[in-house]
Amino acid sequence: MTPLMLWPRSFRNLAVAGSVLALVSFWAAGSSIHAESQRSVLAPAQRENLPKDRLLPVPFEPGETLVYNIAWLKIEGGEMTLSTGREMTPDGVAVHRIILMADSNEYVSKFYPVRTRYETWVDARDFQPLRFEKHAREGRYVSDEVEEFDLARRVATWRDVKTRLPERIQDIISSFYLLRAAPLVAGQSVNVDMFSRGKIYKVKAVVLGKELVETEAGEFTAFKVQPQMRENETEEDRNRGKLFLWFSDDARRLPVMARTILPIGSVTARLKEVRTAVTPATP
Repeated sequence: MTPLMLWPRSFRNLAVAGSVLALVSFWAAGSSIHAESQRSVLAPAQRENLPKDRLLPVPFEPGETLVYNIAWLKIEGGEMTLSTGREMTPDGVAVHRIILMADSNEYVSKFYPVRTRYETWVDARDFQPLRFEKHAREGRYVSDEVEEFDLARRVATWRDVKTRLPERIQDIISSFYLLRAAPLVAGQSVNVDMFSRGKIYKVKAVVLGKELVETEAGEFTAFKVQPQMRENETEEDRNRGKLFLWFSDDARRLPVMARTILPIGSVTARLKEVRTAVTPATP
């Protein structure tokens, strides 16, 4: 969260498949992603039964930015960033703010300019989303969408559609970060219920094993994970292509690479740089 947009329709389709789908599907179209920063208003998080001082441990800190090169086959298409921050709801609950942005390079922008931003606000107490936004500019395609999650009443709203939620839910971006935080064991899988555009998708992320991955940011031993649909999969879903993710086998669990395999070739997002928040020196 994207090699992704390899080519426009393939890219959008992949985004529905899972969190990194967002990652990988963006670039399948060879796109550029960017978006104006807007100040969104969060609703109170509620759920007073969850203590505000007990936050679920995660392998990332506020201020982390991950930078990726995006390539289709061996052709570089642009750059993607994943960044995290920390905010508070009106009722004083800590939330993770996670943003995925990508920019196509000058060459790709000449024939298919893309400026897209995916953003989610996640309750830090149990890592479930409160709000998700998508602002996409892909060629002539324009889309601005908002998903809101009332976790107290277990209802999600997209446009005028209200959907009952299961006990745990994720959006496209938070599901990717949930995989990052989950225990990964070769041969096992992680199941995720993901909400997108009024529907709930059941995703099964299978841990295929470990591989050595080389990137500009270094060499990593990483878990190779393949997200798959568990239910409600259509023939169109099965034809969208395969998605693979690699998470470093260390405390940071960095997403070091993502790759989607499509009939027109593979699109890869490979880690280029890791930036962290700078802590001022103590006098």
